[in-house]
Amino acid sequence: MIKGVGIDLIEKRRIRNIVSRFGNKFVDRVLTESEKVDYLSRKGVDKKVSFLSNNFASKEAASKALGTGFSEGITLKTIEVLRRSNGSPYLNLVGEAKKRAKEMGYKNFKLSISDTSDLSIAFVIGEGK
Repeated sequence: MIKGVGIDLIEKRRIRNIVSRFGNKFVDRVLTESEKVDYLSRKGVDKKVSFLSNNFASKEAASKALGTGFSEGITLKTIEVLRRSNGSPYLNLVGEAKKRAKEMGYKNFKLSISDTSDLSIAFVIGEGK
């Protein structure tokens, strides 16, 4: 049963501007250590911006599916966007995000990400009983 949905759309230009202004401070604020490993493996600025934009949109969508946004202890670092060996993305919740999901009866999350040269969009479905 679907318990929650979230969607987010972001302009890559915004992420590019933030990265050019704040560099690694922004990366450290948004990505977990596991995500940073994947980010650092990306070659070229465009690939890095796409990765950051896609992950940021995914985290926003997940926070909406949880019904909190970024509040009540839910932060960018309590929602991890990871990728399987075939490239498909999935969510790993930690800390308060994991606790909130459990309290609300979520059993699984589905994540879909799409992007163009200008935009990233992410859609999250939270499933449970």
